[in-house]
Amino acid sequence: MKESRCPLCGAKLTALKLLDSVSGVVDPHQHVLGSHCPFCQGYLELRPGSGKVEVGYLAGPGNSHFDLVYSLSCEGLEVLALVDGRMALKTPTRSWEFDEQG
Repeated sequence: MKESRCPLCGAKLTALKLLDSVSGVVDPHQHVLGSHCPFCQGYLELRPGSGKVEVGYLAGPGNSHFDLVYSLSCEGLEVLALVDGRMALKTPTRSWEFDEQG
């Protein structure tokens, strides 16, 4: 899995570390999750996809689109479901389920 650095503190991050730090679904229509850097606790937004986790932020009028900062590979990552504000993800060895943030 590719590593990159936190855009806020410069700490090395992996897709799994970011997924473990997710606080919930921010925008179910755009498949965006809210997360925190596990080192500085700075807020980050993620968009998981098949085999990758994109790091970026919602931007534009009314947060109309997701601006990509960088993408981390995450071998075997699958988005299983996105129903009623809930998202389920899995890799061959891990799984997560997230609710929409209140």
